[in-house]
Amino acid sequence: MFEVVVVMPTYNEVENVKEIIPILIDVLKKAGWRASVLVVDDSSPDGTAEVVEELSKKFEGVKLLKRPGKLGLGSAYIDGFNYINREMGYVEFVCEMDADFSHPPEILPHMLDLAKRGGYDVIIASRYIEGGRWEEKSIIRRLISRGANLLARISTGVKARDLTSGYRVIRLDILKKIIEKLTELHSGYVFQVELLYLLYKEGAKIGEYPLVFKPRVYGRSKLGKKEIISFASWCLKNILRRISS
Repeated sequence: MFEVVVVMPTYNEVENVKEIIPILIDVLKKAGWRASVLVVDDSSPDGTAEVVEELSKKFEGVKLLKRPGKLGLGSAYIDGFNYINREMGYVEFVCEMDADFSHPPEILPHMLDLAKRGGYDVIIASRYIEGGRWEEKSIIRRLISRGANLLARISTGVKARDLTSGYRVIRLDILKKIIEKLTELHSGYVFQVELLYLLYKEGAKIGEYPLVFKPRVYGRSKLGKKEIISFASWCLKNILRRISS
């Protein structure tokens, strides 16, 4: 039985997964956590899935959920959550994590310990609390993130500082209550904020742990104009819904 399952969506992350998965398994094992890594791959043409399959032969906890095409981050997480709920029996915590090393594996045991000790339902790896910061050099990306977080707080009422962070620990018991309410069409920023908002409305106790956010090691960022527009639209619609309710 696994205490924590890390859900890792991938698309063309072959160089990253071959390095990050062994590190992640080792870090969690040394910290005393019985852990699994579930890679949700959207049929990456670069061979990501094949590398994960090879790693699954070396590490008991590595699993692959391969999808027929590029379906998006939001639906990848939903499929991952449902797979855990359906196939993996008792799991205490689920973790959302990128494969690109912008989410350092070494802080995950501390996030899990904080959730356990503090009775939190959600721990967010946060760039915007004491001890957290950006190492990303792009001023534009940093400004977009700041603006997105301000808009997200206004639109949801959630008091956490880093609502768009994609590195989180979530207690599976409360996640089960809101999975069916998640919108598969949403991805990236929108999905992460919607997920946190639904957990918040369900009464989740939310905490944050400092994150030093680093640039990806291999590959290119998948953040684009379409996602930014979609995020702003969702936030504005949610503000109107909250005002009218």
